[in-house]
Amino acid sequence: MSTQSQNPSISEELEALLRALIVRHESLLELTRKHHEAIRQADTSRCEAVSAQARTVLAEIAELEASRQGLIKRAQAQLPRQSSVARLSDIARCLPDPVRTALLELAEKLRALIQRVQEEQSLLRVVSRVLVAHMDGLVRQVAQSLSHAGIYAKSGTVSAGAAVVSSLDIRH
Repeated sequence: MSTQSQNPSISEELEALLRALIVRHESLLELTRKHHEAIRQADTSRCEAVSAQARTVLAEIAELEASRQGLIKRAQAQLPRQSSVARLSDIARCLPDPVRTALLELAEKLRALIQRVQEEQSLLRVVSRVLVAHMDGLVRQVAQSLSHAGIYAKSGTVSAGAAVVSSLDIRH
């Protein structure tokens, strides 16, 4: 079989893979935004639900990554034009022009989408850290107000030790 007759198979698989990755990353982007909103509203049950959905999408992306690696290996064996085929866009560059342009556009869309997901997830990490710091401050304030002895811990903050229970029997 010639390389030309095998190219449509690779190009069809590449297009399907790129489209599937785009769909999953769009879902991940939306879930990241929903997670941010759930954190902003301090809705822990929604945070957990969104996190579970994101784990499912990430598992699907991992499966697609395995497909990507298989496609890369097939392309390295079948496409003679380039000795180094490491990315999906490298495969697209080896294909004939009408298909190449469309696939390169899909690959660029995927790259931009992945970058947006990374930016949103970075923002989500910052928001999460701010929330944790805020909650830690609240816990410290509560501990300080409940501390009978007002003893400082090694960290320089008033720590909440064991609860002090005291009573006075005035009947005798």
